[in-house]
Amino acid sequence: MYGNETWRKIMRRQNYFNNRKIRRQAKKVICIATLAATMLTSIPFVSYTDAYAKGQTTLEEMKALSIPTEDATTYNLSDASLITDKTIVDYFGRETMVKVIEINITENGNYKITGSNEINDALIDTHIVVAEGVEANIIFDGATIKNDDRYGDDVDGCGSVLYSQLFPILDIEGKANLYVEKDSSLTSAAVDENPVICVTGEMTLQEGTGSLKLAVGSGEGVYSQEQVICGYKNGKWGNVTIKGGKLDFTGSIYNVDQFTMTGGTITSKVDEDQVIMANDINISGGVWKHKQGGDSMPSEIIGAYDSITISGGSLNLLRGEGDNGNCPAFDDKKEVRIIGGTIQRDESIYIQDALDAYANKLDSFTLENLPKNANVKAINGVPAADLTTTSEGKLENIPLPDACNIIELEENGNIYQYKYAAKYVADTKSMVPDTETKVYDVTLKFTDEDGSTTEKTVKLADGFKIRGQYFDGVDFYECLDANGTVVTDANPFIIGESNTKLTLKKKTAVITVDGKEIVGNVVPEGSIYGILPDGREKWTDCTAVAYPGDVMKEDTRLVTIPSQKREGKWFVELGSTDEVWWVKNQIINNSSLNVVLVDDLDFKNEEAKSLFSEYYSFYYGIFDGDGHVIKNMECTELYVLPERNYGVIKNVHFNNIRIQQPYSNTTRSGIICGNNYGTIENCSVESSVIEMLGEVQVGGSNKELREGLNVYGALTGANFGTIRGCFASGVTFSGDGVSYPIAQDFSKSKLENVYYQAEVESGEIAKTATQFASGEVCSLLNKGVTDGSQIWYQNIDNDAEQDAAPVADTSHGTVYYGYQGCKTMGYSNTRLPDTPRHKLNYTAEGNVLTGVCTDVSLHTVTMTLTAEDAEYDGKEHKAVLNKTYSDTWKEAATDVDAKIIYTRDGKPTTDLTSAGTIKASVTMGDAAAEVTYTIKATPTPTPTATPMASPSAAPTATPTVSPSAVPSAGPTATPAGTNPGSVPSADPSAVPTKAPGTPATPAPSDKSVIAPGETNAPAAAKAPETAGTKIASKKGDTYKVTDTSGKIPEVELTKSAAKKKAKTVVIPKTVKVDGVNYKVTAIAEKAFAGNKKLKTVVIGADIEKIGAKAFYKCVNLKKVTIQTTKLKAKTVGAKAFAKIHKKAVVKVPKAKKKAYKKWLKKRGIGGKQKITGE
Repeated sequence: MYGNETWRKIMRRQNYFNNRKIRRQAKKVICIATLAATMLTSIPFVSYTDAYAKGQTTLEEMKALSIPTEDATTYNLSDASLITDKTIVDYFGRETMVKVIEINITENGNYKITGSNEINDALIDTHIVVAEGVEANIIFDGATIKNDDRYGDDVDGCGSVLYSQLFPILDIEGKANLYVEKDSSLTSAAVDENPVICVTGEMTLQEGTGSLKLAVGSGEGVYSQEQVICGYKNGKWGNVTIKGGKLDFTGSIYNVDQFTMTGGTITSKVDEDQVIMANDINISGGVWKHKQGGDSMPSEIIGAYDSITISGGSLNLLRGEGDNGNCPAFDDKKEVRIIGGTIQRDESIYIQDALDAYANKLDSFTLENLPKNANVKAINGVPAADLTTTSEGKLENIPLPDACNIIELEENGNIYQYKYAAKYVADTKSMVPDTETKVYDVTLKFTDEDGSTTEKTVKLADGFKIRGQYFDGVDFYECLDANGTVVTDANPFIIGESNTKLTLKKKTAVITVDGKEIVGNVVPEGSIYGILPDGREKWTDCTAVAYPGDVMKEDTRLVTIPSQKREGKWFVELGSTDEVWWVKNQIINNSSLNVVLVDDLDFKNEEAKSLFSEYYSFYYGIFDGDGHVIKNMECTELYVLPERNYGVIKNVHFNNIRIQQPYSNTTRSGIICGNNYGTIENCSVESSVIEMLGEVQVGGSNKELREGLNVYGALTGANFGTIRGCFASGVTFSGDGVSYPIAQDFSKSKLENVYYQAEVESGEIAKTATQFASGEVCSLLNKGVTDGSQIWYQNIDNDAEQDAAPVADTSHGTVYYGYQGCKTMGYSNTRLPDTPRHKLNYTAEGNVLTGVCTDVSLHTVTMTLTAEDAEYDGKEHKAVLNKTYSDTWKEAATDVDAKIIYTRDGKPTTDLTSAGTIKASVTMGDAAAEVTYTIKATPTPTPTATPMASPSAAPTATPTVSPSAVPSAGPTATPAGTNPGSVPSADPSAVPTKAPGTPATPAPSDKSVIAPGETNAPAAAKAPETAGTKIASKKGDTYKVTDTSGKIPEVELTKSAAKKKAKTVVIPKTVKVDGVNYKVTAIAEKAFAGNKKLKTVVIGADIEKIGAKAFYKCVNLKKVTIQTTKLKAKTVGAKAFAKIHKKAVVKVPKAKKKAYKKWLKKRGIGGKQKITGE
């Protein structure tokens, strides 16, 4: 489905893949026994090594024994019971029901495939899948599979339909060992660039007794490049290994990560294109016979994005029919090392810029006059594998440098010298025997990474040059002469009488990260890194990236790229319109790149192209907007993101986007993408326009199909995948074509919880502007979730500016749904009951409150507040609230919760015991009922005089003494511990001034009278300030009272006295002001914003809320300890911790780490900042 150049761009990630060791094939056939090591340890196999060694079995019998058929599950494709129905929807929305055979291998084991998928004269398309994580042995036993179903996947500019197959015949996502017991063939449908086998795991062809033939069906829609094996799909790469067996294919092996050939036989043919394209190609054994056909030659026959290494085996590259120029055998733009094996080729196929083990450039030569049928031990000291002279005593098409070369035979150790004839004979490019040049024993001293050394003696001719790093097929070695000078192409080591010793130091790649060298050659954790080109220093100069764990095979300068790890995946950060071009180029190179927005992208109403490729772009990664907005963009393409989304686009919002095309369109258009095959979730499009200025004029073939593509959707032109949790509001369309409020939708696609703004409510997804503004759409999008984990928020009835539609901003209000009365349900930023409640309108008259339900006026409640005066008795005296409900009240099954508030002298009180006047009130809405009552102090008892024990019978008529003008103070003495009413002594010291039986008047006193039963208790504690009042502590910190209804009133810290000077701040649990203890439960908005001194902050265990930008731009705040477990996403404001120290560590309660980490990242914690649990 891609052109060659597009694939080249996708594959271009330099130095990304691990360097893997080449496994050389043993010289003797008996080494085939090592194949057993590749079998699954859990799968039994038959041992055949001893039998073969003793001559008890033939080679073919031994190969048959190597096939693991024991306990194999057999699938006979001729069995009609394997057939199932499958519905296919093509690019044009047409549905087709097809019959298929789908074999899903989900467990380790042996599986045999036999029979033909042609049943009752009809081909039944067959799909065999090896699931990820599964290791299976698949035995093809005379299987014939030919698929022919296909569907329209696009239409080109000439009106021709482009087709895709339903699926590859073999999909290897796990590990598959392929064995061929009897000749088998796999032929895919007639489509261009759709493979027979797709490998995103590992495929190994093992030894067998039959041949596996792969081909692409012929017919309309098949062009030059037929992929029989593809190693890339949906951002995943696969490896292909040929260890044995026979593989015969017409087409190409394409986009494989690592291709390795250690044995077996390949016979291939392809027209015009490369026979293979992989990141790394390693050939150390086996025979590959290839014929290049077609009327034109490719850029190379064997291509690689990274390296090609040939250390053994035989390559036979021939030109087929047609003759149109020459081409190189290998990609001359990449590292090609040939240190063994034979390469036979036609004259039109040449070797260019390939290097030998000593970094000399190679050409292909034929050597004559050698012993017949002799095994070659080494060439120029490098071991030769499976290399034998012909019956005529020749070595044909041997890669050799233009120098004097030494051929060493195995049996007798004889050496043969050949020199480059062009030095001696004009216009001759050949090797001729040489008996004159002196041969030296050259000592190569190998030094390993740990300093250990080994020596090897090789035979090299006088004048032979070593031009750079030595390569043994696995590792590179830096060459040093006797003086320790590094050997290079400009400073070669030339073999001579005084130059016979060379030190080879194992080359370890030197890796620097941000200018500092690291240990080893593995990319460290912590970030995605850019690979800096020479002379460049900025990450935006990088065209290739490396991920943690990647192995660098050569010296590399890495620079940190703004990135983050989310849910186990790495994301490149995009935070500026200036960075769009860089991200776009990276997506062109790697269509699976994950991207996260870290800020809004405001294009300021300037023209801009798509964030992805401006042309035919497919996307397989995750594009996470993280709640940010792409806005004010005059988009010159048909979509802001990709033409086709096969990945995930989520949490990104589009506002004021204009897509305007001056010409007719036959490609679907949408604000987000042209076609969605993956998932779009939690996205929104608002106030945007799609405008087509030209008239659609389509002629030629498939006119109707092409006209059907003139489609526009608010989110995407067409939806073949899933759209969930999204909305569109205020999107308009104009011009020729068909528009959809969300997307053109088909029967197999999914619209889940999706809404758009319409004039009139219709169906489930069309909602009016009023429904959007009311919070209804917000609540629907959240599916009723209100615990802080929801995506959408909206200000609808709180004190903030109201939102016309939902927003993905946690600083806005949570929308609750519930009863707003006994009959009415609605939405609010205040939590609503989930059962019916009367919504009452209250009036008051004196001590009586009357509530009338606004839904049903017959629903009423009358509340009468009463209280009685009382004398002090040490007990509380409360008012009483009596409620009387109407007969129909209980239809809502609710009660009225009313609270009596008490005051003394206008201040709230809880003292209902002490003497004084108390006002009791009940307030409901704007109405209040009141009653006042008094607790009276008990009067002081009056002391009484007791008459004498024996009074006279009758008093004298006239008192003998006249009473004084002022009565005496009373008795001269009062016994301790007695009350005024105690009985006096028998003989009082003073004669009563009043008649007997008349109470004595108590003497006046300047002391307070204490009622019986009372004590001299301290005065009642001072009442807390009312809600909203600002108070200050002794330290000078400013607080605002937020709640006085509880036992302990609550406050919010609004300003710290130490704000501009303290390095460490601890938010206290409580604060005492004017004798009243307050609990600190909140930190106000911008409480510490901009504090450049603050380094450490401890947030106490009672904090329930942190305001927006509370610690914003505290650039030196490096340590934050959060002790509270009461925080939620909705109670922490936007950017609360944004732009604090870039290496800040936030410690949170261990039990809350997962939940806190989620919202902390949305409040500014990210990058190199850490969140730990303790």
